[in-house]
Amino acid sequence: MRLIRQGDRFVAQFSFVWEVSTLAEREEGWVPLFLPGHLEEPIGVIHSHTHEVRLADRQIVVLGTTRLPESLQ
Repeated sequence: MRLIRQGDRFVAQFSFVWEVSTLAEREEGWVPLFLPGHLEEPIGVIHSHTHEVRLADRQIVVLGTTRLPESLQ
């Protein structure tokens, strides 16, 4: 799944059918979202039935030593 910014919110873009079916099988409520390979700290939550996304207010980030791609400059 990818999170895509639409205006002032993020929406889930599902890559696989099983992602949608897994959420649908859960009780209605919030499910934690994690970065791949970083399961210690959730970055937000997704609602199992409405697919509303809420991201955490704060993120820990690190500065990279590589240059930004031209598309981001």
